[in-house]
Amino acid sequence: MKTLSDFNLEKLSSSELGEILIEAKKAYYTSGKPIMDDHTYDTLEAILLQKSPHHRLFSKIGNPNFDTGWGKKTHIMPMGSQNKVTNFSDLAHYFQLKKINIPEFIIQPKCDGLSVELVYKNGQFVEAITRGDGQVGDVVTQNVVKMQSFVAKIKNFTGSIRCEIVVTKDDFKKLPPDYSNPRNAASGLTQRLDSKYSELCSLVAVDIFPNLKTISDELKFMKQSGFYVVESFVCTEFVQIENIFQEFLTTKRINYPFDIDGLVIKINDQEIAQNLGVKDNRPKHQVAYKFPADSNQTTIKNVTWQVGPMGAITPVAQVEPITLSGAIITFASLANHSLIIKNDFNLGDIVEISRRGDVIPHIEKVITKVNTGHIDIPRYCPSCKTALIIEDKLLRCPNSQNCLPQIIGSLNLFCQTLEILGLSEKTITKLYSANKVKTPGDFFKLDISDIAPLDNLGEKSAKNIIHQIQLKKILTLVEVFDSAIIPHFSKARIIQLIEAGFDTPHHLLNLTTDQLLGIKGFKITLAQKIVDGINLRRSWIESILANVKLRSDELRSDKLNNQVFCITGDLSQPRKNIENLILQNGGKLASSVSKNTSYLLTNETSSNSSKFTQAKALNIPIINEESFNKLINS
Repeated sequence: MKTLSDFNLEKLSSSELGEILIEAKKAYYTSGKPIMDDHTYDTLEAILLQKSPHHRLFSKIGNPNFDTGWGKKTHIMPMGSQNKVTNFSDLAHYFQLKKINIPEFIIQPKCDGLSVELVYKNGQFVEAITRGDGQVGDVVTQNVVKMQSFVAKIKNFTGSIRCEIVVTKDDFKKLPPDYSNPRNAASGLTQRLDSKYSELCSLVAVDIFPNLKTISDELKFMKQSGFYVVESFVCTEFVQIENIFQEFLTTKRINYPFDIDGLVIKINDQEIAQNLGVKDNRPKHQVAYKFPADSNQTTIKNVTWQVGPMGAITPVAQVEPITLSGAIITFASLANHSLIIKNDFNLGDIVEISRRGDVIPHIEKVITKVNTGHIDIPRYCPSCKTALIIEDKLLRCPNSQNCLPQIIGSLNLFCQTLEILGLSEKTITKLYSANKVKTPGDFFKLDISDIAPLDNLGEKSAKNIIHQIQLKKILTLVEVFDSAIIPHFSKARIIQLIEAGFDTPHHLLNLTTDQLLGIKGFKITLAQKIVDGINLRRSWIESILANVKLRSDELRSDKLNNQVFCITGDLSQPRKNIENLILQNGGKLASSVSKNTSYLLTNETSSNSSKFTQAKALNIPIINEESFNKLINS
């Protein structure tokens, strides 16, 4: 099994690192035989996130970007994430912001496992689907039916039960040493293709769809149906919640039969809860109150400074190996140079290290000062040797035009933003070294003979890459400027400016700070940064424009002004096309149905999906593509 000592982090490119992580993830999920320990994976993933935040590994949260060997299925029940708080003040503030009367809360331990949806029809169990990306997951039915607390029949019930798959502390002792902790064991065992050890997993029921009147009613129903349900508490005051939290934190957590990483606080009344709706795939009526990160002490041995695609210089510390949350830690993030100075970190110092969110190790503070002063802060870029600058408390290399990690990283972000498949950072580096690609527009000039001779590629791969590039020859104005990776110029800002009338390449390329200051939400600092960013990337933007065709349907209108659309089900064209049409005509997008939704867009005439059911319950108009086209063409 590989550990961090097997990798040369200074020489490892983002492309190579990404492929290593994908291979490790595939082995973990499909074979049940990990090729590296959890800490090694977590640390490498954190480094990849710093160097290449738009890598395809991160493109779908919770959903591995490879063929796991399992079939895929769309969820009936919403499978979103939870908002999180870490202290009493933020907990109270979270619910007080709702500005509504909340008579009761339900408090439950937060299982540290893997979410799965169990689907039932006419009382019979049909299938089990992992959370995946929240919309589509893996169908792992053959494993779930073997798990403890599985229920095959629920009398007169059609719908789904959301469960957390956990491995109890006692069952974890029965497993071979391939898994470092119960949480990772639950995830790995659930997706083993050979179903081995599935019987050591347990199902804990946490939610039901369709909803009942209260959470209390739902918990009672699931328990009476035969499911194991975690203990729950009814509270009316925040101080009661805090008392329960402290009791779990200090005593009950340690003795719990399986790992928990906090409490879940839910509004008990489902009518109030559902009216609050969902934002960013996170329900507003509940929040996870997380336990503080686990910590330990170790010694800083060395520090490596890495260059990100936007020039940020980030420090990663090598430490004396310690065990933390079931993983062996040998590397940890130091966040940025200003924290090194503030905390006076130096080589040899004994420091406290924690796993924030139980994932990425961070050095928090000095426990024992061994060497005076702090780690030397580099004055020059470790790659191009350019003098570094301090910007927004970050150390940055300003040489974006000639610093190789920045150039390769930004070209890689261009490909990932446009979802051009097959062009890994390693391949981009080879094309750059061969003088085939210097700016994004050069990708559109490539032919098979430019790619096939490169190491480990060949004609078949070259044809696939060229095909993927050609699919992106027609772009919207938003896609052109978003893919140019302009510092401080987000996609939302680009859309905002186009809607404000800066709707041609000429208008956007020649923006002034005065023009931006006339638009809501722009202050002088942001305005100047955007103008500077456009000037920095001007040659990149022009190279893209010179080699693609702008979509003629991007002319904007206000026909859907401020109307909110939610989309569900299969469409006759890619969903992204429909979303673009909504935005281009002044509409807004929502990930779920609420009382603020104007239309649910679907080609289905009936469905048990949560969006369809919620739209019916709230009397939200349900329209198909034909009706939608009439709205924008009338």
